[in-house]
Formats: sequence, structure tokens, C-alpha cells
Amino acid sequence: MKKSIAFLIVACGIALAGCSTNTNKTESSSSSSSSSISSLSSVKPDPNASERTWTYKNNVFDAGNETYKFTKWDVMDSVDEGKKVLVLYCDVTNNSTKEMDPSNVYMVVHAYQKNATSDVQLDPGMVKPDENGNDPLQQYEDGLHNNLLPGKTVKAVMLFTINNDKSVRLEFENPNFETIGTKTYKVSKKISKADKKKLNQSSSSSSSSQSQTAAQQSKQSTTQSTQQEIQTNTAKSQGEINRERGYDPNGAPLLPGQDHAAGSNPDGSPDAWVQGQIDWAKQNGYLNPDGTETDKGRAADQEVEQNEQSW
Repeated sequence: MKKSIAFLIVACGIALAGCSTNTNKTESSSSSSSSSISSLSSVKPDPNASERTWTYKNNVFDAGNETYKFTKWDVMDSVDEGKKVLVLYCDVTNNSTKEMDPSNVYMVVHAYQKNATSDVQLDPGMVKPDENGNDPLQQYEDGLHNNLLPGKTVKAVMLFTINNDKSVRLEFENPNFETIGTKTYKVSKKISKADKKKLNQSSSSSSSSQSQTAAQQSKQSTTQSTQQEIQTNTAKSQGEINRERGYDPNGAPLLPGQDHAAGSNPDGSPDAWVQGQIDWAKQNGYLNPDGTETDKGRAADQEVEQNEQSW
């Protein structure tokens, strides 16, 4: 899936929030406490925002059409018993002249945490409801998942389920999926001793390996099981079924608080943004009408692979 998205970005010259393909020097930073940055104000919409070079510097991820300014962070209880969630607060600004979906940032911002044997990519998370059964971060999650109007800024949040009390590394990528910046969060500073014990006990290296294997197996059987569930749950929508299972018909994990995965509709089909890139690729000779790659498309794929190898 990642390779396919990369191909579309190279072919169309646009990505989540821009079309720059410049590679920038990786910047690393480490943080053991929340960072405080003043909120961004609205900006004048720029029709050429997508041409901006993608950068990450001083807690600001500039992705062309959208800018994400990370203001503070925290660790909260997960909806899953014994688990914790890394909470990243940010101000998102739409620099372009069109509506944008801030949640697509999950395509190019990834979190990693080491266990006893591996460096594991973390899944999007959900925090535990408050005493009234409400999501304490609802307004921030709405900010990330609602379409953002041109020139406007909204407060949002990114969530990742952590596996233990070791530091979490956040990686920021450009349209070619090349890392242009990193930031490290020392989550142990915000977890009590008792919670650390519970967290580490529930996240041993063996269980992590088993969950990865289970995830691969679930992807192979997802389509069949989805059809069976639909037949036995005719009164439920696909979105409701997705929420119950935690993933969409293609086996992709759902975005926090949503009924669909990044870049997809609840039924697993490409969302409007991704479908637009597919249509563009077909119109410009990168894809055949049936969705298979043309010679021109394969050449673009090879270019992506060469860039990744050289990087």
C-alpha cells in the first residue's frame, strides 16, 4: 500500500498536503516534557502552497498545503485496559485555497518504539472515556478529522498506542516517504511506577511478535469475514462494523475515533483524495483502465525504489 501511494505521489506530483519532492536533511530532537508554542493564527490562502518544500524544524511540520505545529504532549490511559496512549497536541493550518483533511497526516508521520527484540511501528490509539462516558479529547479529534477550510487553523491531536515505557520516536516524511525529521518522547517521565509494571507485563516481546503474526493472518481472511459479518449484521452499517472490529474491510487499522482507515472510505474503497490521484494517473498514462501499471507507471515505481535505496 505504501509503495502504491508513493507511486501516485511521484506520478501526480502531489501528496497529502503538497507536491514538493525535495529531500531535506533529517533533524533530530529529544524532549522529556511538554513543549509550549503559541497558537497559529489564520493565514492568507496560497494557491501555490502545494509547491512548498516539506520541512520539519522546531516542532513544526510544514507539509505544503498544511502545517502542523506541535504544541505539547502527554500520556493518557487507553480505551484498552492496561494500555497507554501518547497524545500529541498540535495546531493545524490549511495554507491552500481548497478544503483539506488534516487526518491524512497519519500517512507521513509514524511513531516507533522498541521492545526486547524489535523496533515496532505503533498503531493509532484511542483514549479512555471520562466518568460520563465521553471522549475527553473529542474537540481535538474533531479538529483532525473534519475538513479544514482554506486559511483556517484548528487545534487537533494525534494519538498512538504505546507498548511499553521506552522512548517513542516520531518520524516525519516527505512526499517520497523519505524521513526529513524526527522527535523523541521520553514517555516514562509521565507514567507511574504501577502503570509501567502493568504496561510492560502486557507488552512482552513474545506477545508483540504474536500480534504482528495475527495482523498478517487477519489481512488474508478479512474480505471473507467481512462478507459474513455483513450478512449476519444487516442492520449495521459498514462503519459500525469497522468500529467493532477496529479495522476496515481491507484489514487496515482505523483512524482514532473514526470508522475508516487513512485514505479510505468505510467500505475500504479509496477516499476522494486517493481516488483523485488514481484517476489522474490513469488519465496521464501511469495506470491502465483496470488499475494495473503501464510501462510509464513501472518506471515511476522504479524511480521511487531507487530514491529509497539511495537514501
